[in-house]
Amino acid sequence: MYIHWSPLSCSNMHSRPHTRLITSHISQQNSKRGVAARSLLCQRTQTGHTNRWQLTGTVGSDLLGQAQVRRAEEFALQLSDRKIKSADPMALRWREDTTGSTQSPLPRLVRPLSAGQHSSVCEVTWPSKLDTPEKQYHNLSHRVAGKAKPDAVLECLGGKWELHCPFLNNSDTLFELYTNCKKERVAQLQERGVSAQSRRAGSSLCRYGRGLVSSKCNLSGPLTLRLPVKDSSITREALSFVLRTLYDPEERPDEWGEGVISAAVLLGMSDLFQKCLTEMMTNISSSTVCRFHEVSCKFKDTALQRACEQWLELFLVTDLSCHVNLKDLPFDLLLKTLHSPRLFTLGEYDLLRAVLYWLYLQLNPLRTTLPAHSTIINFFSRETGVFLEQTHGQKYITIFQALRLHGITEWQHLQELHNIRVFPEACLFHILSNHYHNLYKGGDMTVTDFSKQAVRFGMMVDGEQEWCTKTINLYGFYFLLKAVNVGESDTYSFSIERLRHWDPALSQSSIVTRPFCMRADRSVCYHITVQSYFNSEFQEHSSGAVNQEFGLWKRCCRSKPFHVEGLSPPILVTFALAFPF
Repeated sequence: MYIHWSPLSCSNMHSRPHTRLITSHISQQNSKRGVAARSLLCQRTQTGHTNRWQLTGTVGSDLLGQAQVRRAEEFALQLSDRKIKSADPMALRWREDTTGSTQSPLPRLVRPLSAGQHSSVCEVTWPSKLDTPEKQYHNLSHRVAGKAKPDAVLECLGGKWELHCPFLNNSDTLFELYTNCKKERVAQLQERGVSAQSRRAGSSLCRYGRGLVSSKCNLSGPLTLRLPVKDSSITREALSFVLRTLYDPEERPDEWGEGVISAAVLLGMSDLFQKCLTEMMTNISSSTVCRFHEVSCKFKDTALQRACEQWLELFLVTDLSCHVNLKDLPFDLLLKTLHSPRLFTLGEYDLLRAVLYWLYLQLNPLRTTLPAHSTIINFFSRETGVFLEQTHGQKYITIFQALRLHGITEWQHLQELHNIRVFPEACLFHILSNHYHNLYKGGDMTVTDFSKQAVRFGMMVDGEQEWCTKTINLYGFYFLLKAVNVGESDTYSFSIERLRHWDPALSQSSIVTRPFCMRADRSVCYHITVQSYFNSEFQEHSSGAVNQEFGLWKRCCRSKPFHVEGLSPPILVTFALAFPF
């Protein structure tokens, strides 16, 4: 029988009992089906402790589950995994979309092999960087050692680290601790055995037997090794890494630093100590040079110390002064670098600018970013008095005395020296009067020590440049500094050429705004220093001090070329010039 049902017919059929019966039956069936569907769709099972949920079936309206899966896919992008326990043994295996080409980064829930096997746990993989240092060590040591029981437990830095005897040979400290503890345990067992035999009696045999069993339990199992740590630089992360290298020598830390090398020294691992030094020497940069130099001084390693100092001599001005890590440079190390004859700088003003940046960071230690140059100028311009004459500024006098302020000749730079109120008026007056007299005398300089009074000009040559030039002027004399690659080899030629006022290398604006000396001959003492740093190897070549007369005519306006072989970019060239009488 077919019944057409509508709201209109429902309102007109109140007096038909058979219709009410059929309607009631259909309503009950629909109600049961709705309850069953809702109970089926709303059943959720929690997986692990991550607050992620699963439905027993795929439902397009499950917005909560879809959002959680999307967040999980965006979060778990790391390749290394770890295992955690899950309380959902019957969960389905998570599969990636058929349209995807990469493996899903979500945890994998593994279905049991059969319905009759009710496992209490299922494994979930998760990124290992979320593990604690103890857990990272535990996972690696148990993977390498297999199912072997630990022979000892190291109690150090508030953690317990299970050790296996075959892997202790590379650590002198742990091997000695293990050997001594084992001897003590053997001696205690022998002492207990002798005392037990002397006190053996029939009346107390049972009671003594129970006591002996208890003593054996206390003296069995893994040995307990206690290692105190007094060095504050050793962290649990560093200790975990050093212990992991006992099982896997190819392990690498997040960064090579003081904590790792200090932990290697504490555990007596000489091979790892040397590996740390080697890695540090190959990873010197603006972010590590200050820390590595501190490590070299702490452990008295002259090779690493010299490597850090050589790096500073080359890249203090061009690299470190552009990073906030400049504030970590110690006072003594900066002073030593400024006095070095191998210090590279693009000009004397660039070196002054680097020192001002360092001084600003020392006076503002909470600063986490490098300020703009205008910020530093405004900071020192607000001083009510001369900075170096005040109590807190007098300790920095030796830093500024190491600078060659007489080599700053540009008018804009000299005006800046006056505005920052760092130098006393007597110092500024001496600089300006010295410039005036040198110009008046045709550039003649009073040179008593060429290595400390020569004005330095530098330029960098990278691998893509076949030649590099730089135009400089000093007391009205203009020179062209050249670096040319000879052919396709690794040989470079360096030279100096005096420019005349009609040379195209000089712009018209420089001739108009700067003094130009027409003196026919100019006696010049120059020194060319060529340095390079490639694959942690430093090269240095020097022409020595050379005296030469530079005239205005073409045949006598160039220096003799200085050829250097076997150079690897970047190449840093320093031209030091002075005009003797």
